[in-house]
Amino acid sequence: MSPTLSHADIHSLKRNEALEILAQISRVEKKTFPTNEAFGFGEELWRKKPNTRVLYTTRANENTARSDLVGYAVYVRQKGVALLHKLCVIEAYRRQGVGHQLMSYIQERLRKEGCQYIQLWVDQAREPAWALYRRCGFEEREVIPDYYAPGRTGIRMVLDLARDG
Repeated sequence: MSPTLSHADIHSLKRNEALEILAQISRVEKKTFPTNEAFGFGEELWRKKPNTRVLYTTRANENTARSDLVGYAVYVRQKGVALLHKLCVIEAYRRQGVGHQLMSYIQERLRKEGCQYIQLWVDQAREPAWALYRRCGFEEREVIPDYYAPGRTGIRMVLDLARDG
């Protein structure tokens, strides 16, 4: 049985709480992605970017009174389209359904906001991420060799929220 996960938006938090979550996300980001692909998770994401959303997933920790960060996502919304920049599950929690639950949460949230499509790019070499997006209903639309770096192919994927809803 998988533990209960909670999903939230850093924009629903007070400044200090948001900065603590962003600091945790930043540490994970630096461990998970190459320097040139690591996203900057600073205060400006909480304060100044109305079209940018940072969502995070936590799970209750039985040993402490607090919850542990298990994943996060970043997307930018432009009218009816959301560009998913990042979805990351902390390594210790991978292959436990966390990514799928977070993706389902994002889809439902964007549908409620009237969004019609989610678009993303995934590195063909990141098979678990690529497989997750396919399981969530994304379709491949474009393949660009050397998109991320020489020898690293990028795949543009799109999910039609109206059709898959």
